Parts: sequence; structure tokens; C-alpha cells
Amino acid sequence: QHYYITNNLRRTIRPLVYTTSMTSPKFFVNWTTFKKSWEDVTVAHWLKYPNPFSKHVLSEDVVERRIEDGKLYTVRFIVKKQRIPTSFMWMVPAKHKACYVKETSVIDPVNQECTITTENLNCRFISLVIETLKYKSVRMCETLMERRTRISAKIESIQNYTFDRYQKNIANTDKGMMCVLGLLDECKRQGLTGQCTL
Repeated sequence: QHYYITNNLRRTIRPLVYTTSMTSPKFFVNWTTFKKSWEDVTVAHWLKYPNPFSKHVLSEDVVERRIEDGKLYTVRFIVKKQRIPTSFMWMVPAKHKACYVKETSVIDPVNQECTITTENLNCRFISLVIETLKYKSVRMCETLMERRTRISAKIESIQNYTFDRYQKNIANTDKGMMCVLGLLDECKRQGLTGQCTL
């Protein structure tokens, strides 16, 4: 199921150099069911990079991890290739040629819930993408993922481009997750749990 929520209100976009406000945000919401246990899906998230469908991801680093009230809190920094259209690259300084993403996650093993929020740290003067994923166990071998994403931009054409590209990339994102889940199954069959790499 996919739901697209847009604001029909139009506003005049002044030249980028004169404006500090963002366009009215667009929202993307969908749900995906994985026929896997919540534990497997949560582990797969940590092993998600690299995979054949995420070649734009350059690196990932855990910068903070703590346990508080029985929950695991983690912050990761992820570096991706910048995929701004050529027609907009003149706006991007050299130091922003890569996209830096902050990922914050909370794992609650008691309630079998995992919430992950990502947002771009640079190029926010052009666009801001905030994505929240919630993994929830619904049956012994079934996990529901809820995805909610908010996309804002300085210029409407950039927002539309970002929104359309995001929708198209969702299929590859989920394929990457299924690829990692399949690898976990194979590792279990071979007794190689904890040694899985793509």
C-alpha cells in the first residue's frame, strides 16, 4: 500500500539567494511486510550495507551506542554519493559532493519494536529528507515495516525531483533488505551466524 499526501497550496518561489523558507513538505507513507522474524529483520538492518542494490553507499560508521531503560540507542553516520541533477549542481559547493546522513535508531527488545530515523546533514539549504522506519513484530515469523518520509526543499522543482526519485528508489531499498535477509538464512543453514558479508 502506498499513500501520497501533498499540499495543493502553491507559493511563489523567489530566487534561492533571497529566500530562507522551504516549500510546503510532501509526505510519503507505505507499509511492507517481511515474512521473517523481528530479530532477523533487525539484524538485517545492521548488515544492510553493502548490498548489490546500494552501490551509492560509500561508508557507514557507528559514532554512539548506549543501553538505556533496556533499549539500545545507536547513532550512525552514512556517506552516500551525491545524486543531485546536473542542472542543479551549480548550487552545490565542492565540500557537498557527497551526501552525509545521520541515522538514529532505538531497539526495544521487550516490545519487539525498532525505530530508525535518517536525515541528510548537508545540502539542507537545498532540500531536507527525513525518513522514519518502524519495524514491529506482528507474528512469530512476520514483521511489519512502516515508512514515513517528509521531503522539503527551497525550490519546488527540486522538491518534486527528490520526491519522485525517492519513490522510485524504494523498490531497490526493499530489494536490498530482502537480499540481506536471504544471506542471513544461508548463513544459518551453514552455521555461519555472525560471519555474514555480501
